[in-house]
Amino acid sequence: MIKFWRQGAALLLAGVMAASLAACGSTSTGSTGNSDNAGASNEGASAENTGGSENNGEIVKLVVWGVGSADTEDCNEVAAAISEITREKIGVEIELVRGQDAEQINLALTSGEPIDMLNYNNVNGQLAAIVRNNYATALDDLVEKYGQGALEVINPVDLDACRRHSHRSGDACRFGGTLYALPDMKDTSRSAGFSMRKDIVDELGIEVPEMGTYDDMYKILTQVHEAYPDMYPLVPTWAGGGMQETLPTDPLGDNLGILENVYNDTTEVVNYYATESYRKFCEMMYKWNQEGLIMPDATTTTENNLLSGNGFAMFENWKPGKELENYKSTGKEVVFMKVVEPYKYTDVSNGNSFIIPYSSPHPEKAMELWNLMYTDPEVSNLFINGIEGKHWVYTDDSKTFITTPEGVDPNASGYSSVDWAWPNQQITPLWKGAQADLWDELNKFNESGVASPAHGFSWDSNPVLNQVTACNNVVSAYHTALRWGAMDPNENLPKFIAELESAGINEIIAEKQRQLDEFLAGKK
Repeated sequence: MIKFWRQGAALLLAGVMAASLAACGSTSTGSTGNSDNAGASNEGASAENTGGSENNGEIVKLVVWGVGSADTEDCNEVAAAISEITREKIGVEIELVRGQDAEQINLALTSGEPIDMLNYNNVNGQLAAIVRNNYATALDDLVEKYGQGALEVINPVDLDACRRHSHRSGDACRFGGTLYALPDMKDTSRSAGFSMRKDIVDELGIEVPEMGTYDDMYKILTQVHEAYPDMYPLVPTWAGGGMQETLPTDPLGDNLGILENVYNDTTEVVNYYATESYRKFCEMMYKWNQEGLIMPDATTTTENNLLSGNGFAMFENWKPGKELENYKSTGKEVVFMKVVEPYKYTDVSNGNSFIIPYSSPHPEKAMELWNLMYTDPEVSNLFINGIEGKHWVYTDDSKTFITTPEGVDPNASGYSSVDWAWPNQQITPLWKGAQADLWDELNKFNESGVASPAHGFSWDSNPVLNQVTACNNVVSAYHTALRWGAMDPNENLPKFIAELESAGINEIIAEKQRQLDEFLAGKK
């Protein structure tokens, strides 16, 4: 049995950067990007770029790249509906693009494509990389002039992590003392565990504790395997061996040097892959794999939403409303068993946000739109849920809950909501099946999380970039296979650790420790 550290509470939904195959809208080709600016400093970009708040009554077109899939026609309809509002309020119309993958986003940023707002996800230090390459516009002056509404509604704890020590270079959302991102109004605490198909749980009479252990989960998986030998008891959260981490670590941006246990006060950066907790987890997963409790091709499958097929359970982060969120994406009711108490780690404040790219022709107007996303319920609802009558309808005259229109498949409406990936889901209607006090419960959950000692820290990998690249190559060769039990850890874990050391992980840890110590000294 793996022992879990249990104390207080809550973190981050580690979300995945827009990885859908479908896109909506098309990027504007009438404007010219400034590819020569890639790598050039954009300090003061907001003052130098054209098309600010003063635009002589002309309507400005803003290109917005959001996250998640949507059909082109549907996406354009949503953009048109938003434009009807924004033309009057801030003098802009919208071109909306969704479904761009990481490669497309990187290409757009490097080529200087004129994009005014772009969603990113801070997996493996993406915000740091974006800032380091000067792809993002500085926000301090823009927020002060055009974003006061947003500052009033953003969760104070998360906002504080972005501005508490504005002179330091390592604060979340800030680099070199400059603000580049704002926190979304989503789950900012983490309580990881397993989601399981409710129909199978009910049929087998399985008692699922709200807070359990890996031993509890082993017994459940074994019972399911005996009753349904052709079913996959445990499947990836997403294609290719994806899973939500269930150990209470602070990855400090990229897992190359972590705080092993956020529930204690230690600030020693250690090699995650050489910790006792990681070894025990890999040993457990190898045992489960050998006993047939894990999908055989978990590390290579190209399928997503495996619970909608022949899977029973998967690793997940939990938050209030997670069960409904899963139902919307898989069509299966689930029950959840947590194995880690809520906590917060470093990337909580900038884990999935927007930036204003350096190539934006209209940064002031982009900030005004961003402010509306936080403060205007109609604008926010259109971005998140789409068109009333086509993508959703009210369930009754109270206009509290919405659902998909009759005859519309909730998993194929033409416009996926991905509500957590937009600035403020909390000013939009609730989906049918959600608890009426969901937003209150979500905020309580966020506040309950035990904060990592490094909460608010942002890792700048630039001083050891070569070592990071080399170590990531090593991680890709071992980590997914080990954590899904596809490799014997007794044989392969020592090789993994040795190769990481040869690739320079100790240099990474030393540099990360130096930056973290500097950050912590600035908090005193």
